[in-house]
Amino acid sequence: MPDAHGKVLVVGMDGLRYDRLTRCSATARVLHGLMTGGAHGTSLLPYGRAEDGPSAGPAYTDSGPGWSSVLTGVWPDRHGVTGNDFLGADYARHPDFLSRAATARPGLRTAAVVSWPELVDRGVLGAAIGRRVSYDGESDGYATADRQVARTAARWLTEDDPDVLFVYFGATDEAGHATGPLSPAYDRALLAQDAHLGRLLAAIDARHAQEHWTVLVTTDHGHLDTGGHGGDTRAEQEVFVILAEPGLPGGTRLDTPRLVDLAPTVLDRLGIPVDPAWGLQGRVLPRPTTSEWS
Repeated sequence: MPDAHGKVLVVGMDGLRYDRLTRCSATARVLHGLMTGGAHGTSLLPYGRAEDGPSAGPAYTDSGPGWSSVLTGVWPDRHGVTGNDFLGADYARHPDFLSRAATARPGLRTAAVVSWPELVDRGVLGAAIGRRVSYDGESDGYATADRQVARTAARWLTEDDPDVLFVYFGATDEAGHATGPLSPAYDRALLAQDAHLGRLLAAIDARHAQEHWTVLVTTDHGHLDTGGHGGDTRAEQEVFVILAEPGLPGGTRLDTPRLVDLAPTVLDRLGIPVDPAWGLQGRVLPRPTTSEWS
């Protein structure tokens, strides 16, 4: 019977527009398999809209604030990051979910591997994480760096025993900037990331059958049709979350999942209670209502 303290894989795909993902349903089979076999939903980054309340934003549509919100579970008004310069970051008070997990349960095996080195170099992924590896997509190209990320993550899943793993791929964002999200190059980047994800899921499937894995996939922002982001259009603001785990009915729709919901959801699946003193602004995404967690 699976342990109620499960294991978690979080995969970030930078600058992946949801409408371009759904357009590739015939070929992005891994992502669509997770969507049809699990749950998914979309939301708009609040960008300071009045209906979201004063603590909801603005959630700038750049990667620095986006991934900071994913990893810390709070919006820029708390973690302090409003651009890719990371000025004002307050990761001491608002650490990433892997660091929180490692602090709460010191024996937990935490790991992260990314192709955007800023996530390590700027401290978004903190020193408390057991393993932090970055490859340089900026220098080597994200197609190359993403392949290195996938190889490393698959090796850890095969040879080691991680409890929570964060993986970042950046080729979709690179292609979006270079040729726009409507281009063949963007589709090719998406399909490459889909294949990388498939490799990771295969490694999980080959592990012990009694393990209980939750898989979450998300993005940090979208792209204009012409390429680029940072503004407040729907194309830039729309983000998605895909959630897959045993016992979850296929085709479930998540109710407006937000980037800040990932951190509390990861901690929940690891069996770590969220302390109100942490000030997380997200909510735990629903667990299956079956005996899988009993």
